[in-house]
Amino acid sequence: TSGIAECGGYRVRTLLRGGKAVTGLWQFPVYREPLDPATVTGGTRVPYLDDVVVAVTRAGEAGPPGARPSPFVSWREFPDWETFLARSQAPPGLDAPATVLRKMRKLERELGPVEHRLFDDDPEVFETLIRWKAAHFALTRRDHVLSRPEVVEFYRELRRRGIFTASSLRAGGRLVSGQIAYRVHGRHLSRLMVYDHDPALRRYSPGSVMQLLTLEASYRAGDSEFDYLMGSEPHKYTYSTHTRWVGKVGREPAVRRMERVARRQVSRRLSHFPGAYNRIRAMERRTKRWVNRAR
Repeated sequence: TSGIAECGGYRVRTLLRGGKAVTGLWQFPVYREPLDPATVTGGTRVPYLDDVVVAVTRAGEAGPPGARPSPFVSWREFPDWETFLARSQAPPGLDAPATVLRKMRKLERELGPVEHRLFDDDPEVFETLIRWKAAHFALTRRDHVLSRPEVVEFYRELRRRGIFTASSLRAGGRLVSGQIAYRVHGRHLSRLMVYDHDPALRRYSPGSVMQLLTLEASYRAGDSEFDYLMGSEPHKYTYSTHTRWVGKVGREPAVRRMERVARRQVSRRLSHFPGAYNRIRAMERRTKRWVNRAR
């Protein structure tokens, strides 16, 4: 159930199960923002919370030891789009915004008109982006979130409920890049951005073009933030203005930590053998139903 958990002076809205906060959502990482203590009191006391925003800094500033970065752009600081572009500086080895715009013009000259859609309702676009990202993950790691059928179905269900949306970039009518995101209270949260890995498209950097056009669309839509979510990928730091630092609060009970780590390790190993993994998951679900009926 959804509720408020309190730990170490932090109160956050999260999922609770058996009086404990649900943590370790590896297949769908999120962060928990502290609630305003002036407006929220009470809550279920828990000994441990993971993925809590413990600090917010300007981009480039160090965060608390052990905390993980979650970069974002605060649009409130910019009176116009041109001011934002002028302050954006690419890290070494990445294209500056001006270079990305030149590549976009080259893409348009050589492949045809460039069309960016912040909201693309075509279900095939969503499915294509999932396939591209799964293939990209598979090149770098065997165990990844989109290797699990239930996670892919979870993404589809979020789209069916209107939570996830797809954005797209086409050139000459061809889909070359896209993003899966969701929007909450004026924030554009980028869950997944991917591009067609066709070698013929590499010189156009379609992913970089997609990122820049999506940022612009977010700004012009009147958003307050563009949130890259957790991760320190270099491309995020061309444009981000701030960083949320996500860490742990309290002390996780040893038995619970051992159980969580063991479960994750077994799950990751079984994911290499989809047939066995799916049979065990089905057995687990049947056992849970039997236990629930017996109570």
